[in-house]
Amino acid sequence: MRLLFIGDIFGRPGRTIVRRLLPQLKTELQPTVIVANTENATHGTGMTRSAFEELSAAGVDIFTGGNHTLGKPEILELMQEYPSVLCPGNISPAVRRHGSVIWQTPEGPIAVINVMGQYCMNGTDNPFRYMEEVLRDPEIAAVRMKVVDVHAEATAEKAAMLHLLDGRVSAVLGTHTHVPTADARVTAAGTAFITDVGMTGVRSSIIGLDPEVMMRRFETGIMYAPRVAEGDATLMAVVVDIDASTGNSMAITLLQRES
Repeated sequence: MRLLFIGDIFGRPGRTIVRRLLPQLKTELQPTVIVANTENATHGTGMTRSAFEELSAAGVDIFTGGNHTLGKPEILELMQEYPSVLCPGNISPAVRRHGSVIWQTPEGPIAVINVMGQYCMNGTDNPFRYMEEVLRDPEIAAVRMKVVDVHAEATAEKAAMLHLLDGRVSAVLGTHTHVPTADARVTAAGTAFITDVGMTGVRSSIIGLDPEVMMRRFETGIMYAPRVAEGDATLMAVVVDIDASTGNSMAITLLQRES
């Protein structure tokens, strides 16, 4: 089973490069399932229905989120209509049941779980206790292939999540910082891991935002309204190959493509 996981899609440039490159990547890589973090898909905060429809038409199967997921109120309707639209289940009791989905593939079901860290995140329930709760769910427990999007600021918190889940899930994939890390690996217990997949958006930016505006904020301390950077985008993702019979990962590869 081959998973293509696309890092944080940021604004229109991120959506555009996904729309342009995903058909080619599907032909080249033959992924079984495509997951994307889309918490920044619309103007850098949240995801509207039109952005969801655009990315779904491009080929994204499952949509994960993070601390900006609730930035667009219509996301609540999308989550109600489409079980494939996720939100970290530990950020609010109102969305707890939208934190995971079991997706059927020709190679068997795969469970995708979305959890958020606590460091620098407001109002988040303990992610480690939450993951134990999710893994005790009989339906999730019965699925061999499990992939976790851990949306967190601290590298140590993501490493701790790997320590908790090592050998219990197929992959622990970090999102949120928008900066890809060089530590992609498969553990001896068969869990693929990377601290952060990176960002699908304008690379010559400040984590997806217009540098001019962000520098004014840094220099003056005045909270000027952020603006999505314009320009050529980069698609950042990982490809994870999973043994469907055991749920163990066999390989993880960092992927970066220019528009």
